[in-house]
Amino acid sequence: MRLFLVSVLLAGSAALASATQLLPRGSHDFKLAYSRAQVDSAITARGLEVISRGPTYIACSNPSPAVEFEQYDFAPTTNGDSRLWRVWIAYRVPYARQDFDSLKTEMEVDLGEPNEMMAPPPSDPAGVYKLTWVDALTSVQLGARWPERPDPKADRMLVVWTDRKLEKLVEAQRKQKQKQK
Repeated sequence: MRLFLVSVLLAGSAALASATQLLPRGSHDFKLAYSRAQVDSAITARGLEVISRGPTYIACSNPSPAVEFEQYDFAPTTNGDSRLWRVWIAYRVPYARQDFDSLKTEMEVDLGEPNEMMAPPPSDPAGVYKLTWVDALTSVQLGARWPERPDPKADRMLVVWTDRKLEKLVEAQRKQKQKQK
């Protein structure tokens, strides 16, 4: 009985350790919760062209021919500073299933096994494939689909990094603005 109890406790603590293991907060190119000035500096240091800029975002080029653009979204904080809450990495159309599988493998090496894997039903071959890694602070998603005729304006393979705490702040700010209307 004692051996069984010890085994159960060890298995439970191993499961807890894997459940509490934190995801990285970004890549060598960015870190979630960076200030806008830090993101600007990182973009400049990488020599990227800024495509578009607004009060809550920056969209820029990427040196990889496979990537169409990167977008950095900022959440205004109570002290007037803006913090990076979401990063989009959008891949060029067309892309192939092999591109998705290759990126999936890279991400599994960096992030571990996804917490959630969604595939469309066999009756919907053009449906969305989505993998999600999540912990208490960070969410990372890889999504793609392969329609017969891809639309370059809508059918991009995406990797999205999200700061979950700042996401809640952005959602609360949106709700507040809706109430004011």
